[in-house]
Amino acid sequence: MSAAETIVVREWDADLFHRRVGELEAEGYTARLDSYRVIPEMNPETGEVIHLRTVEMCKVAAQRDG
Repeated sequence: MSAAETIVVREWDADLFHRRVGELEAEGYTARLDSYRVIPEMNPETGEVIHLRTVEMCKVAAQRDG
């Protein structure tokens, strides 16, 4: 029997987002590609558009009985 552990990665910085996803993949997590989103937001003071990146990362871990 197994249970899935899920982590949601949310980052404004693209490099940091990809680094974090890579670190989690190295730990055995898999990205749920259907959950990947890039959401644009505008800073109302500067007019600068920045993007929030999100993805769910899942890891299946074996459960022990007893």
